Amino acid sequence: MKLNFFLKSIFMLLFSGSMIAQNNNSDMEVVYKMKYIPDSLNKEKKIYVDNLVLLFNNHSSVYFSQEAKDYYDYLKKGMSTIVNGKISLGTLPSFPRSRASVYKNGEIITATLPVGKYFYSFEEPKLEWILLDDKSTINGVNCNLAKTVTDTGDTFFAWYSMEYPFSEGPFRFKGLPGLILKIYNKNNTIEIEAIGIKQSVTNIEPFFNVANIKIKNKSIYLKTRAEYNENPNIQNINSGIIVKKDGVLLDNKTSIQKISTNVFLD
Repeated sequence: MKLNFFLKSIFMLLFSGSMIAQNNNSDMEVVYKMKYIPDSLNKEKKIYVDNLVLLFNNHSSVYFSQEAKDYYDYLKKGMSTIVNGKISLGTLPSFPRSRASVYKNGEIITATLPVGKYFYSFEEPKLEWILLDDKSTINGVNCNLAKTVTDTGDTFFAWYSMEYPFSEGPFRFKGLPGLILKIYNKNNTIEIEAIGIKQSVTNIEPFFNVANIKIKNKSIYLKTRAEYNENPNIQNINSGIIVKKDGVLLDNKTSIQKISTNVFLD
């Protein structure tokens, strides 16, 4: 089945120099789906995430989970209805399977990623791509292959289309001479694929921009995540006594259960 793409002539019109944006509205919207295996030692367990949205124009973009946006918009709406210190949320939507978002402004790519109950924002290092000779069709669209090795050492392959010459793609994967329609890592534990494109006039802005913790560089985030995965109890710092488990008081230095997740997009 071919993707629901507009004609290339429409794309070129939207991105021509004569169309100077007076705001930061998007011109296009791409919807992706993702399949990933959270634990590389257990490849039978797969998680599927739909409705991952990329909004972009010729200067900015934002990538986020629609499921996460709906969830946090619902919470925000509930907070606005506080009466006598009480909130009536009704039935909460399902907790989002993906909470990451990425905002691009010019050449700067900022990721906002969760660690437990907190969000951290930092600038992503620029990816260096190698263009390969391989060609294929993705959902009926002619594509070329490229690969990159991330700063964390994982190798990713991207199918991008010169038929849609926009230097955009899901998550932090941008900078190729065509729109990325599919990307996956060397171990095949992560795969993201476009399922549709349409014209869109939606404001492009960072998600979770108010409640996140802005940090100087990515290494701080990686260290924080590793510490949390080793000991999820580390975020609970209530007078040094955190929780009761099996009748025993645990402090914030006592690990409750190590998180085994070891596959990451970054």
